[in-house]
Amino acid sequence: MKHLISLFFVIILFVNIALGSETVLLKSGEKWEGSILAQDKDTITIKLPDGKTKVIPKSKVKKISFAKKSETTIPQKEPQIAEINQKLKAEAELAQKQKQETLEKKISEEKQKHREEQLSKSKRHYLEGSFGLGSGQNQSELRPFFQTIQIAGLFFGSGGDLELQSTPYKTKQQNATGRLFYAWDRFTFELRGTEARGNFNAGGFQSISIGSGSSSSSGTAVNALFGNGDTKFQKASARVGFTPYPHPVFDFQIVAGVERIWTKMNQEVDSIGAIASTGFNPSRVNYRESTSLLKGGSIGIGYEWKFWERFTLQGQVLYLDMQGPSSFRSNEFSFDTSPFKYRQFGLDYQWKSTGTEVNLKFSTKIKDDVSIFVEASNMVLKNKLGSGYITENEGGRNSDLSQVLISVYAPQIIIPILLDSKTVLTYMQVGANYRFNF
Repeated sequence: MKHLISLFFVIILFVNIALGSETVLLKSGEKWEGSILAQDKDTITIKLPDGKTKVIPKSKVKKISFAKKSETTIPQKEPQIAEINQKLKAEAELAQKQKQETLEKKISEEKQKHREEQLSKSKRHYLEGSFGLGSGQNQSELRPFFQTIQIAGLFFGSGGDLELQSTPYKTKQQNATGRLFYAWDRFTFELRGTEARGNFNAGGFQSISIGSGSSSSSGTAVNALFGNGDTKFQKASARVGFTPYPHPVFDFQIVAGVERIWTKMNQEVDSIGAIASTGFNPSRVNYRESTSLLKGGSIGIGYEWKFWERFTLQGQVLYLDMQGPSSFRSNEFSFDTSPFKYRQFGLDYQWKSTGTEVNLKFSTKIKDDVSIFVEASNMVLKNKLGSGYITENEGGRNSDLSQVLISVYAPQIIIPILLDSKTVLTYMQVGANYRFNF
């Protein structure tokens, strides 16, 4: 029994340590502080701070104040749980962030690897030569300009002579193009030359004044025009291209270059008419030559699209800005005097020409470095008349000031009204490419 009592007190001691300190208020106003060791229906046993115990009858107790240990321990546990939760959350966020960073790094490495593969495949170092033959149309400024001068002479001149040709200004031609193209990684260098030659037949009518207002007989003879001519159109280009973003399939380039255009025309025009009653013979023969030279530059874009391993589509869209002189010479032999009369007529003017050039080339590989192609090209320049002069009267310039002013300013007034001046080269070609890889 004593062992049981001792065990009981030990348990009470631990309970007391767990419970902490309480206050027992007696009805008499007396207070006892300590730890309640035990209680039954009649008494309360309390352990005092000095270690002694006291048994208090419940009939004398007014109030017992228990120490709120749970209030002191629970707040200590709650911060610990919150800290753990916060730590777990931070660890989860860190793990998610590290996972996202790892994924982004992997994606970035894959993109970098893919880009390096693209750059490796897009590297190039080769020299390609091309030659093509075809047909098309070309137009130089001199023939329509001369025609318009004739109309201007009807308005401003006093002679009354007028020539109207029904021949189209555009001439059908056969052409050839040679091209050297050097590519080295992002850069390309191109030398390109085209020559077009054509023939045309002249037709129309010419009115010729007979005599003058003071002569005893005057009038106008109308002749029929017959003739033929040939044209030569030459164009040379030197262009540099740069690829800002290399790609093995689609290559986009910025292109700029230097351009030159030469044109030449030779024409024989026979003007045939009936002899007048006065014996005046209106028939005459004209040998004409015109030349022009335009110099300038170009800027635009180029592209190359490779597909299905053996096919390539190349193209250029360029803006051209050029200027230069033109010269026209007419040597006329008329038969109104015996044996004939020789007369010269000339036009010397400066031009400002701007426009576009579009090239489209489709190639297919047939064996190793050899391929064949079809190419279409269209260049249209709009010409604006600049300074110049008309010469006549057997090569001498007229000393009459009014005629000088007409010679200088009349074409600049009339040409824009009567003529939409253009220089044109259009063709379709087939040919072959040979590529030498370094």
